[in-house]
Amino acid sequence: MEKGGRRGKGFSHVLTERHETMATNAVITLCFIALLLLAIVLSFVIITSERLRLENSVERAYSSVFLALSQGSIDSAVLGPDVLGFGYYSSTGNALYTWGDAYQRLPITRFPDASDSYVTSYDEARGMIESVRYVSDTVLVPGNLFRNGGGVLEYPDILYLAFNAVPVMSRIRLVTIVAIISVAAILLLYIIVLQISAQNREYRMRLQRQQNLVSLGEAARTLTHEIKNPLSAIRLQLALLKREADPALLDDIMVIDQETARLTELTDRVSDFIRNPLGTPEKVDLVSTVENLIPLFSHTIILLPPPSRPLYVMFDPARLRSVVENLLKNAIEATEGDAPVECSITEERNMYRVAVRDRGIGIGDVDKSKIFDPFYTTKINGSGIGLSIASQFLAAAGGSIALYKRDGGGTSAEFTVPAFGRVL
Repeated sequence: MEKGGRRGKGFSHVLTERHETMATNAVITLCFIALLLLAIVLSFVIITSERLRLENSVERAYSSVFLALSQGSIDSAVLGPDVLGFGYYSSTGNALYTWGDAYQRLPITRFPDASDSYVTSYDEARGMIESVRYVSDTVLVPGNLFRNGGGVLEYPDILYLAFNAVPVMSRIRLVTIVAIISVAAILLLYIIVLQISAQNREYRMRLQRQQNLVSLGEAARTLTHEIKNPLSAIRLQLALLKREADPALLDDIMVIDQETARLTELTDRVSDFIRNPLGTPEKVDLVSTVENLIPLFSHTIILLPPPSRPLYVMFDPARLRSVVENLLKNAIEATEGDAPVECSITEERNMYRVAVRDRGIGIGDVDKSKIFDPFYTTKINGSGIGLSIASQFLAAAGGSIALYKRDGGGTSAEFTVPAFGRVL
């Protein structure tokens, strides 16, 4: 029940953290999506407004042309400063009248046939809007002003208007560039905000963890002091009892002795956890430390070929031994059946890496997030303090530890430690 309750509480805590993280990220994402959509819509509205303004200016210029034609004369003054050219052409493109920047012969192939009433195109090279309209209503052209002899048109004549589009197109390009920069800036800001949110969340969790460790340290210091004295008295009485008790009771006494020894070991490990984790560092060979520990276990442990030379680290020998021994013990306890435990020692620049791999059930996401918390364990008889102590010892020496899922099932527990002489 204790194991299930602990894991259930841890799982609930992790789910709560995940839900809070997801909720925060969702709110941030929705806000930035709204901001992004607002920037896009605003840019679209501005660009559409500029295009409509340009079309309106062209329409006003045409109105001035029609007004001049209806009066029987063309006066350039009424066309406005943005009209660059005007031309009146026959249906074959021959110029009947041109003014300003107009074609001497209209390139008919550039425009639709006479079935369309008008067409407008943007000439980017010349920075102008070119618009043509087909005129077949002689009411708009009294006396067919530009044709000798007048008469009814057999084919529609063509009005051509060249309109200065540089100011409007410059504004449209500017708005487009600003919109692209704004979208990029919003996306970059979104990424930065997510990173800041994650860092703040990690900082809060680390601060909470440190506060918990401080409270735990004070409580553990008091408990270990109060528990050690009664345990010493119990073990002393058990030693006397084993010599004088009925042999039939020795098995029961041995159970009490083993459990008392386990409690004593637990208090010692808690003491290791709350005291200075650095210890007394000295130059120690990492390879020989691992090699000397492997024969102490009855389970098969395969040591992959280590470097042929010693790998020296600056570490308290007892604490380094505790780290390696704890990882080997955990791997053996997690391994199902007779599958061997694999151990390797490798060099990575100015760091050394020790990996201990088992073929157990592996480590879940919930376990991985809590596994280094003090007194968190998934084992019925585990204390939940071993990995916490190992993490403390390694961090004090400038190293780190992590657990990974192993391909094919199982867990790989790996720790790194600085090479001797490395400048931190």
